[in-house]
Amino acid sequence: MEDVRQYINSNTQGNVGIEALYKVKIPLSNLCEQSEIVAYLDEKTAAIDSLIQKKEQLISELEAYKKSLIYEYVTGKKEVPVHAH
Repeated sequence: MEDVRQYINSNTQGNVGIEALYKVKIPLSNLCEQSEIVAYLDEKTAAIDSLIQKKEQLISELEAYKKSLIYEYVTGKKEVPVHAH
């Protein structure tokens, strides 16, 4: 961040020009480390995608169940329980 700060033209809002960004040195990890990072992120995003898919399936099943319950009560196949107070 200090590399960038030295190129900021400061008034009330700091601005960095494109020329300054060309001067900033950005460290990159070697290809082996980059591959490990990619593999890790691929594994984690696949796990997240799987969880999302399972949750969406559960939501879909619950919505179908809700609709079937509503249908059964509306058509009289089920009766609303009456609680005595």
